[in-house]
Amino acid sequence: MRKKSKFIGNSSLIDFRNMKPSIFRLLLVASVLISFSAKAQPFDSLLNKLNTEYPQEKIYLHFDKSSYNPGETIWFKAYIFSGTLPSQISKSFYAELLDAKGNVLQRKINPVVMSSGAAAFDLPDSMDNSILYVRAYTKWMLGFDSSYLFTKAIPINIAKKTVSTKKGVQQQTYYLQFFPEGGDLINGLESRVAFKATDRYGMPIKVKGEIVDAKGSKIASFASVHDGMGYFTMTPDAGSQYKAVWKDPVGANEQTNLPAAKNSGASLLLDQTADAIKFVIHRSGGTDSSYDYMYVVAQLQQQLLYRAKANLAVAPMTSGMIPTKDLPAGIVQVTLFTKTGIPVAERIVFVNHQDYYFITDLNSALKDMGKKKKNVIQIDVPDTIPCNLSVSVTDASLNVPPADGDDITSHLLLTSDIKGFVYNPTYYFSSDEDSIAAHLDLVMMTNGWRRFKWDDLLAGRWPKVALQPEDYITVSGNIIGLTRSQMADKELNEILIFKNGAQSFMNTPLEKDGGFKIPGLIFYDTAKLYYQINNDKNKVLTSKMSVRFDNNIRRNYLNYPLDSFEVARFIKPDSLVMARNKAVADRQIAQNEFDQKNSKTLSTIKITAKKKTKLEEMDELYTTAMFRSMDEITFLTEDDPFAINGTDVLTYLKGKVAGLQITGTGAQATMSWRGGTPDLFMNEMQVQVDAIQTINMSDVAMIKVFRPPFFGATGGGGSGAIAVYTKKGKALTDNVKGLDFISIPGYSPRREFYSPDYLTNLEIADQPDFRTTLYWNPFVLTGKDRRRIYLTFFNNDFTKKFRVVVEGVNADGKVTRIEKVFE
Repeated sequence: MRKKSKFIGNSSLIDFRNMKPSIFRLLLVASVLISFSAKAQPFDSLLNKLNTEYPQEKIYLHFDKSSYNPGETIWFKAYIFSGTLPSQISKSFYAELLDAKGNVLQRKINPVVMSSGAAAFDLPDSMDNSILYVRAYTKWMLGFDSSYLFTKAIPINIAKKTVSTKKGVQQQTYYLQFFPEGGDLINGLESRVAFKATDRYGMPIKVKGEIVDAKGSKIASFASVHDGMGYFTMTPDAGSQYKAVWKDPVGANEQTNLPAAKNSGASLLLDQTADAIKFVIHRSGGTDSSYDYMYVVAQLQQQLLYRAKANLAVAPMTSGMIPTKDLPAGIVQVTLFTKTGIPVAERIVFVNHQDYYFITDLNSALKDMGKKKKNVIQIDVPDTIPCNLSVSVTDASLNVPPADGDDITSHLLLTSDIKGFVYNPTYYFSSDEDSIAAHLDLVMMTNGWRRFKWDDLLAGRWPKVALQPEDYITVSGNIIGLTRSQMADKELNEILIFKNGAQSFMNTPLEKDGGFKIPGLIFYDTAKLYYQINNDKNKVLTSKMSVRFDNNIRRNYLNYPLDSFEVARFIKPDSLVMARNKAVADRQIAQNEFDQKNSKTLSTIKITAKKKTKLEEMDELYTTAMFRSMDEITFLTEDDPFAINGTDVLTYLKGKVAGLQITGTGAQATMSWRGGTPDLFMNEMQVQVDAIQTINMSDVAMIKVFRPPFFGATGGGGSGAIAVYTKKGKALTDNVKGLDFISIPGYSPRREFYSPDYLTNLEIADQPDFRTTLYWNPFVLTGKDRRRIYLTFFNNDFTKKFRVVVEGVNADGKVTRIEKVFE
């Protein structure tokens, strides 16, 4: 009988029992309680370096629909995470639309706000592709494994002709893979062996069979319990070979060899309890002295959460518990090392205390399925923590979710962190039943952690990151033609004029070699940058110099091929759903052709709508979606005598906003709101106080003061924000007369979802409405004073069932998803 050994007294773990989950996410390892021997690897320092210098990002896209018709728009919202929190690393993200061969058809470059961003792809009216793909990434993600990039198949509802072939149907191939727990079979040690049965595209199949030795004697039997997966136990003997005999789905006999067992080593067995991961270590005979003492190390999202030193010199078996009570939901990687720091066994476990989400309540405040009728949905969040949501309303009979879907929960917590394809990942978060937890553990046993390899860390092989995170659009350059003495202590004055006519003034110090950098720019389409040397009387220096400009936007498309298995795994929508969509698309195309033929007649129709207020006109002229329809106070300065006679912006605002404290004047003015300093924006570009205070009030068109929190600011805007908009028109041309300029490409032009209002615009009520997406809003923001949101939309001509989907995250990194059908 084997004697159970004890851990010697230098086990290390962090006590999270009294730590709030939000604090844990920020400070997963607050201290280290032991020191390893000089020969042991410093696991904590390796993980600390990995997490500090090479934090990794992952992206999830929420689409308005699951399939699209030709001529429609693919609307989507990107959520970007790093570890268990919304990412603060990247300020730009890229999205590409690809065909089945991997050719890039369209690309969008978008700013990241509140760790998220939104964009759209317009599909042509005529298409041959029945499937497209959307790939999304940040520049920082390109420094790591390309499999981290988000890729999703997008079905296009078109009728494809079936081409007959005389070669007949290609014979299907089936695979059975085996995964010994910990990584290896060890002779003489009992081991669990997980298995996964799939077709050649990775789709699961049912399987059952027997494990036999070389003599044909039965060792164990096995049968899949969920999506082709299951496990059995066996103890391999030295000198024996094993194989599985089984039948594939068509009844053909198959044989698959098991992995060869090692003559000696150590095994790692894991089991979960409600508040801990129990591990058991076995050491086989024939191992050298490096197995006398072994290290157990557990990490979650590159954060060390447990390490212990186990004594196997006296007895060949020991066990222990890794506390998980206060861990956030996610994949825990447990690795067993020899005393010399060599990893010999590894297993991943999903810890799930059902604390990864927050509840969102969704109801219909006004429901009317009549033609073009008004509807209102009501969204409630229970907490005061700021939340960032996206909402889609579609025709439920045309937009049917796929059977193997991936949503914000399953992607961020599961599929983005493990190797291999997971079929129907949303199933594993559908309830807290024990059977689902057991099935999820089968996924853990048949897949591996993919974010890093201990072998690489121990060997000092760190990721080779050539592209640094972007600080939005950064314009850089070099001045040529001036000497160092002429450029000493000089600044470059810039006036940036945007496509919509807004402007921004900047001063940038020159480096000794004439280099300069203008970071943090957010603008769309193109902008003109006018420039000259500061205090350059008669433009003496400016006329002598030339400037080379560049920006940090990635210009080249990715040359990464699509995963051939992902292309083959594509599941077409139900044929009835496709037929319904095609009928709607055909009607829309016919209507478009009719409108084009009768455009002359239609152009003579006078369309009148409800007169917009001055504020609505100013919002439309000056602001983007992030800076409107929030919790703000707006000041229009045109007819305000206090503004006309004001000295500067902050002096004008004194005493006008409850809670906003302003002291001092000019560039020395200070602000305070809720214990912090509000963020400042000029024409929606974040600036310092001196940039705001140098504006002449006669040049100010509008001021918006946003109550805390303001989600458009870096870091969440916990102290609110002040946005100043300068006037457009003649004043702009006066400022830039005689200055050199260069056109600079910016982010992809914005698209805003069109939602008709049939109550205020009666003339369009007679026009056909074939929209299949009735409402799309990528930025629905809630907070302390905005816990209930009402969203209004109008039905089309035919929909009788609405499918409403809400997804999102809060500032603590918890996610939400709710889907309802109203009829």
